[in-house]
Amino acid sequence: MDRKMMIEARWPNMRFDQLLDRSAWAKAGEGSRYGKMIDPALAKTGIDWTGARATLNVAAQFLTSSRIVDQHNVGSNTFTYAKNLDWVTDRVIRMPHWEDDYYYLSAKLEAVDVPTEWFLDEPNGQLYLWADDGKNPAVRKVVYKKRDYALDISGCHYIEVRGLHFFATAFRFDDCNHCVIEDCRLVFPSYSRKPIEGIQTPSDFEKEQRCASFVGEDNTVRRTVIAYASGSGLYIKGKSNMVENCIIHDVSWYGTLRECALLVVGQGPGPGGSVVRQSTFYNAGNAILVYLNGSHTIEYNHIYSGGLLCKDVALLGTWNPSTAGSVVRYNWVHGCQTEGHIGRTGSGGFGIRGDLYTRGLTVHHNVVWDCGWRGIMPRGDHNRIFNNTIFDIGQWNEAAQKRERGWDLCIQTRAEKETPWPKQFSPLKAQNANSLFYNNAVGKIVWFFGDKPLPVDKVANNLEFGEQLPESWLTDAKKMDFRPRKNSPLIDAGRVIPGFTDNYNGKAPDIGAYEYGSKQWKPGSDLIDE
Repeated sequence: MDRKMMIEARWPNMRFDQLLDRSAWAKAGEGSRYGKMIDPALAKTGIDWTGARATLNVAAQFLTSSRIVDQHNVGSNTFTYAKNLDWVTDRVIRMPHWEDDYYYLSAKLEAVDVPTEWFLDEPNGQLYLWADDGKNPAVRKVVYKKRDYALDISGCHYIEVRGLHFFATAFRFDDCNHCVIEDCRLVFPSYSRKPIEGIQTPSDFEKEQRCASFVGEDNTVRRTVIAYASGSGLYIKGKSNMVENCIIHDVSWYGTLRECALLVVGQGPGPGGSVVRQSTFYNAGNAILVYLNGSHTIEYNHIYSGGLLCKDVALLGTWNPSTAGSVVRYNWVHGCQTEGHIGRTGSGGFGIRGDLYTRGLTVHHNVVWDCGWRGIMPRGDHNRIFNNTIFDIGQWNEAAQKRERGWDLCIQTRAEKETPWPKQFSPLKAQNANSLFYNNAVGKIVWFFGDKPLPVDKVANNLEFGEQLPESWLTDAKKMDFRPRKNSPLIDAGRVIPGFTDNYNGKAPDIGAYEYGSKQWKPGSDLIDE
């Protein structure tokens, strides 16, 4: 209405500025189980929610589903829903945590009880809207989203689109090569009343994406802003594509891993990976940047404020051997303070993660900070983790004035466990046996469930801040100047790594993401998002 987004009526109520605020969701109560939600606050609504839509961030809380309320009575604190969440049902025994879940209810006319809310009576073709000023909305300019794509192009090549403003619509290029989107702006490009569900196999992750998208080869999205999408912001699939100098923000309103700010999917390891560079991505309900199935390059990006509606999430992540050869370098990654990781209290959240069955991932010259649980964590093997700066990881203890329970660099060494969906890969008996960890400046290095740390030829020339504040080693961390300060122990304390530490100053390379005396590289887009 008047170019301001109205909210589908729901309980609990939510303002537009709470799209990514988990406190606007209802919380499960004691006794909740799979298929049954118990919440004392529900009984006070005075509404029979039978037939409503329940949006459920439950169990592991990194995926969100939508189910119809099967049974509820006015005054009851309990409702039931079908126990057919495909990603939960086959492993429900291993997911005992149901009393810390989140949900909300919608698709009921009775839920319209505050200004800016609407309800669609689909069978009768009737839209109910409570205007923000409480007056008759008929005298206001009310528009609705009629189409998903203003540009829907298939099988065409060498098309260039410049300077367009997309409002409540997006673009889709399918089987297109050598195409360009440049200097465009997309506001409210995509919207769905429920999240994409399920993730049984790696290929499921890319299905049903309802957002701005490119599928093909040698395509480019450049100097483009994408803002306020209920699902993913941008989906790129194919060989040798590029996202450059873009901004994507305020996406993934359902907090599910199936929807992120940017999803990049290739066609397998080897030449032809895509490049994401010099861009800024922020404010997402789940992961911000996910890259899969290709040897991709993620460089000079500023990535922050993700995992706002979920648990067990990394701001920048991948998994599976199919991403072998990918390089993550020269990025700033920060601000992932989720609630406690799967069944744990406190805080959670990862910065950069190579998750299940990762192979051959290179992560170098990144700065990672302000994450609730892990800074950088590579699983798998044949990974190279060089010259990263990681600090302020863990939950802040106000009384003690320090971070607690955080692991800056978490090195997985235990055997890989078999999981339900990557069954096509043989699990390792020990992880990271052939990985290398050099020249990292970190708060703490932790070995995860291994009998012994890796030998010193695998983990060397790293320095741990320990109880010291990073300000004692860095020029001005609060102002994002992460270069070593004068007389810092990071200076000349690293080892030479051909191809990674070339052109160093002094007697030896410095430890961490920056070299003392060198010009400071800065990541992110130079666009102004108006």
